[in-house]
Amino acid sequence: MKKIALPEKYNYVSAFLTMRCNLNCSFCLNAFDKEFDRKGFKEMSGDYWIDSLNRLELRPEVPVTFCGGEPFLHKDFIKIINGLKPELNIDLLTNLQWGKAGIERFIENVSPSRIKRNSPYASIRVSYHPEQMGDGKNLVEDVRKLKEHGYSIGIWSVMYPSPMQLSAINQMQFRCFDAGVEFRLKEFTGKYNSETYGDYSRYPQSAFMSDENLKSCVCKPSELLMGPNGNVYRCHRDLFSEEFPVGNISDPSYNIDPEYRSCTKYGQCHPCDVKVKTNYKQELGHTSVQIKDIK
Repeated sequence: MKKIALPEKYNYVSAFLTMRCNLNCSFCLNAFDKEFDRKGFKEMSGDYWIDSLNRLELRPEVPVTFCGGEPFLHKDFIKIINGLKPELNIDLLTNLQWGKAGIERFIENVSPSRIKRNSPYASIRVSYHPEQMGDGKNLVEDVRKLKEHGYSIGIWSVMYPSPMQLSAINQMQFRCFDAGVEFRLKEFTGKYNSETYGDYSRYPQSAFMSDENLKSCVCKPSELLMGPNGNVYRCHRDLFSEEFPVGNISDPSYNIDPEYRSCTKYGQCHPCDVKVKTNYKQELGHTSVQIKDIK
């Protein structure tokens, strides 16, 4: 199949191998503001993912990021990693709740050099969720084991403003420091006790609005987002809702269209797309989409 060149303005490529997850966090952004059936998403086979992703021509600083759900739950997870051409760098977002056997299988079958690149942050970014993982001692042990085997890995946690979450994060920082494991914090995006968290000043009223307050606009993305069945979406709102796909990565004729497209869902944008955040260079001031002609 023909190659797919990444537009110059695109700076992120993510493959949601599955939306299934072995955790059930109360503030998961997959299920933001809607009923969300994790098991209802059809999943593309490993062979299709390999053939499709190998069409991509990416810059070295833009990896393919495997995410979900929990990507390890895809039956061909390791096969997909090892099947990608060497020119494609790989990042992994995971909760690492793989069990001891799963971690051993990963170590035995995936070279540390396959998921390691020149980057200001770890290539394997493990999420810590206190309400599901408790004090995180086992998580730190598993991360340290992978680090000792040469993997580029660290732990990240969302600053969800519940007292339990913040207290657990505080303790986790010391635990990671003592273990020599990198620990970073991510801003919480969403609502807690009716208060909105995140900077949405670039596109006011783009998220958290009711159906009767929706507006039309035109927008264009800076990210290539691929759902579990290979469908490509212009934003996370469409991806998690499985609405308005713009193509499928396995389609031999698919090519990335980086231009503006019309939308009637302004007001229900996913906060990850419209909040002001850092880009892949860790520079503040980036949003995942550009929006204009809001009416």
